[in-house]
Amino acid sequence: MKKLIQYFIDNLLISNVLFFSVFVIAIFAWTKIPKEEMPEFESPYVRVSTIYPGASAEDIEFFITKPIEEELKNVAGLDEVRSVSSTGSSSITVVMLENYPNPREVYLDIQDAVLRADLPSEAEIPTFRQFKSSEKAYIDVGFYLEGKRDLTVEDRARLQQLVRNFETQVKALPAVSSVTRSGYLDPENHVLLDPYKIKQNRISIHNVVRSLRESHIRAPIGVLEDTQQSKVTSINELVDESDFKNLMVTGNYEGDGVSLDQIASFKKSFEKTNSIYKINGHEGIMLNLKKSHNVDILAANKATLAFIEKYKKGQLDDLRIVTLDDESYDVKNRLSIVASNGLLGFGLIVLVLFLFLDFKSGIWVSMGIPFTLCFTLICMLIFDFTINNMTLAAIIIVMGIVVDDAIIVAENVGRITEDHKGTLKELMDKVTTEVTKLLMPITSAIATTCVAFVPLLFFGGWFGKFVAVLPFIITMMLVASLIESFSVLPAHVYQRKPKKKHEVSWFRKYEQVYANFLEKALNFRFLIILFFICSTVLSGYLFTTKLKFVMFPREESKELSLSVYTEKGTSKAEINEYLKPLEDILLEESQRLSIVGFRSNVGQSRRGGAVNYNRASITVEILPADERELSANDIVDILKERTKDLPNIKEIRFFKSRWGSGSGSTIEAQIQDNDDEVREKIANLIADHQKNNKKLKNVEIERPINTKEFNFKINQNEILRFGLTPSDVTTSLRTFVQGTILYTLKSTDEEVEVRLTVAKNYKVDIEKLKQLRIDNGKGGYVPISRFITIEEVVKPSNIERVDFKRTTMVYSDIEEGANTTPLEIAEYYENEVFPEILKEYPSAIINFVGEIEETRESTGDFKMAGFLVIALIYMILTIQFKSLSAPLIIMTIIPIGISGVIYILMAHGMEIFGFFAVIGALGMVGVVVNDSIVLIDKLIRETKYTTHKTQLYKQIAQISSTRLRAIILTTLTTVIGVLPTAYGFAGYDSMLAEMMLTMGWGLAISTIITLFLTPSIFSLLSRFLVTKEEQQEEAFL
Repeated sequence: MKKLIQYFIDNLLISNVLFFSVFVIAIFAWTKIPKEEMPEFESPYVRVSTIYPGASAEDIEFFITKPIEEELKNVAGLDEVRSVSSTGSSSITVVMLENYPNPREVYLDIQDAVLRADLPSEAEIPTFRQFKSSEKAYIDVGFYLEGKRDLTVEDRARLQQLVRNFETQVKALPAVSSVTRSGYLDPENHVLLDPYKIKQNRISIHNVVRSLRESHIRAPIGVLEDTQQSKVTSINELVDESDFKNLMVTGNYEGDGVSLDQIASFKKSFEKTNSIYKINGHEGIMLNLKKSHNVDILAANKATLAFIEKYKKGQLDDLRIVTLDDESYDVKNRLSIVASNGLLGFGLIVLVLFLFLDFKSGIWVSMGIPFTLCFTLICMLIFDFTINNMTLAAIIIVMGIVVDDAIIVAENVGRITEDHKGTLKELMDKVTTEVTKLLMPITSAIATTCVAFVPLLFFGGWFGKFVAVLPFIITMMLVASLIESFSVLPAHVYQRKPKKKHEVSWFRKYEQVYANFLEKALNFRFLIILFFICSTVLSGYLFTTKLKFVMFPREESKELSLSVYTEKGTSKAEINEYLKPLEDILLEESQRLSIVGFRSNVGQSRRGGAVNYNRASITVEILPADERELSANDIVDILKERTKDLPNIKEIRFFKSRWGSGSGSTIEAQIQDNDDEVREKIANLIADHQKNNKKLKNVEIERPINTKEFNFKINQNEILRFGLTPSDVTTSLRTFVQGTILYTLKSTDEEVEVRLTVAKNYKVDIEKLKQLRIDNGKGGYVPISRFITIEEVVKPSNIERVDFKRTTMVYSDIEEGANTTPLEIAEYYENEVFPEILKEYPSAIINFVGEIEETRESTGDFKMAGFLVIALIYMILTIQFKSLSAPLIIMTIIPIGISGVIYILMAHGMEIFGFFAVIGALGMVGVVVNDSIVLIDKLIRETKYTTHKTQLYKQIAQISSTRLRAIILTTLTTVIGVLPTAYGFAGYDSMLAEMMLTMGWGLAISTIITLFLTPSIFSLLSRFLVTKEEQQEEAFL
């Protein structure tokens, strides 16, 4: 290593070429590395969706969900199976086991199992979707017609045509790979039978179905044997109203009969929908744009926004196009933070270095920041990483750390140069020798920092996939800084010309002040150690009694969610009208409250699944925290005040979007039991208890709507007597109620289904359906009342199941200011409430899911991570020092650093801390030992053991003072590198702010303590550490 350092010093040109080549290659790497919102990963969730039109929730469960679940029971590698059986559709979410070997094989097994299930022939083929981060929409583009709060059929047809035009053009952009739609309804042509007229003409509905299907023909006949091989096609397509008018439904040879226009009317319409999708208070359509895999999110966003601006200029005045949920913002914000903090940190670091080092050293040490960034970019290109929110977070974390080793090397070279009075050759030899001695302690210091983040590789859950990239990027940057510090840096900071005058740094006098003070303080080493032990014990007490862990504390958000409730029995159309005053308030306050836009969903549950007509949800997008004057809490308070007296609105609940919450609530109790009555009683007991709990609010049982259901029971003997079949009966009934798809028209624009049914006014009363008659083909025209009995029941509109058991959810939120956490609430109910309930209902399963479940998993991960970090650090230090006691001295600073984090959290009023604060503390643990490593290494190598305390203390104080400048410099550069992010000086990011706060202040406090605690402990154990000094130094060299 000594020869390599000397080679670079002797060959400055080569050093410069290598140094600046990294910058040039990095520019190329930057253009090639994709910029994404999040790291690339595949979700363990597989969504299986099956459509069975017109079927009730119980029929869906019986005919679709259960058969599929039975097949899934035989698939290995599954963690959980969740399902929702709703009217007309089944949605099954299969969760694969994490870290299961060959997940692709599991996915294929899931597909095979589902397709093996015996499903009704009327059901559509199940579809499969596995979420991939690369397939996430990067921006939403909304369309609505100004002034058209509700769309007529004609308005919708015009809007959908405009949307299709836009979609066709935007898909042509290289940046866009695919587009999905929300609020878009498939067009249908409706043939509406008049029950009175078909009764008059003694025509049965199932005969009309058969007649229309047989009349619509487009079929190849074959090829003629002529010279041109002419093709023959039979065409008799029923496309528009003119094709239907003169179509004969019944007739004879003389031409007598009934034409379709005598018994039916023709109408262009759209598919039936159970909810209403609105944008900025107007019924509208949202396009979710997904980018091409080979285009990064920033380039895709730029191209898309430019296209939208250009497209707007040629459109009608009443068409409004808005963009929401721009996923590129976070990437741009992180890049801005990196750039701003990089410049700010670079400037501050240069300033600090100029104060402590000479001008030349200050410049070249500072250049370590851009060098490591560029080196890391090259590594990211080689190892196929993307630039995303998490990789940028990793860069910000180590922005101030990467110059630590360079500072130590430069400070050491500077000190040698200042003290040296011999020849240049002697100076070079001494510089290379001393720098070589630093290799092991600095390598150990970097290794401890790297291993502090290694446990993030083992975190489970979806957020584990996000943070797994951090250790790789941090390691790349620190390795880059190590390479630079022991290759090109010594060549740059080495003084090749003798100084005109012997210079001594201004800081030397402060080193002597510290040495004198430390020498006196070592006389009270037991008191110093006892003081810090007491301080650590006190912090432990505060941690257990005052601080509380919540996975993702509520921070400043860019999104608010409003759940709007009306009285039960409210129709979809009614709640749509009741919602308009609320939407008007949002439009009026949009400027003051920094509202970018909002979207409303009328008739959906809180998780966007089952239909719930007395409920609506509104998602409000607001400007980021650093771009608005009001906080998210202020905005919520203003909206609460403005909306408190709205008519017909029973309740409005406000939520701020949070990580790790799919439902919007912090407390999610899951009750499993296949007995509906038992499940309902348990849900009521839990909800009643939570309503009386002053720490909880917004208690809600997620109940499906109970709707009337008429069960038609066919008397088999009677239909045989009348010469009918069950198929004739069900076809007629389905056509009357739901409608029957006759065929699908395929055009260049889109597919249009032709549906035969009856007009809406005939579907409002079951009595009209009872009057339906069916032709038996033998001259008989039989009323269905002759062979059918009708049973009226009340059934749920959807059925949820988890792991093959029916499930009910109870949601609640923690009151503002309540001194508790979700985990404490869960523990109370699991110990005090649930056992009493389960005594009465032992067949049920009650547990907490959502954030509580994820927090518990992560708490276990954190404990394992803590032990792993300490074990790895100890192992590294043992290898370096070849001692068991030296690492213990160094690691005493770890609990001190953690206690510093606790005090800082308390000082900032952060009694509730979260996941990212712990990550910051883990990082701090790896960094905080670095100063101790350098100090202990110096003490072990240079302290000469003596039994004379005064001489020993003097040696320790003088040797420690030679490391004062390096320790203060490394700490200052790290702290000023992270604290601007912690306080949002150069752009606010709630995730990074929490992480940087714990890391920065924990390091600052523990460094100050290191300067006194480490020498005090060393003085006690010096007899065991310095006896092998000569042998260690000889072995090292």
